[in-house]
Amino acid sequence: MNLIAKGRYTDQQGRSHNFRVQTDTSDRRYIESLVRAQYPARDVIINYVGG
Repeated sequence: MNLIAKGRYTDQQGRSHNFRVQTDTSDRRYIESLVRAQYPARDVIINYVGG
């Protein structure tokens, strides 16, 4: 089952960016680590996880 996770992250300079990643789990810790691996994120806020 493919899910879409949407949210925003803050980079090292304090700028906010939106993200959208596709994942097969709704575990928010996993999604946060996935976002940190793909983007230079300092803070990660997940707003939505769904299909």
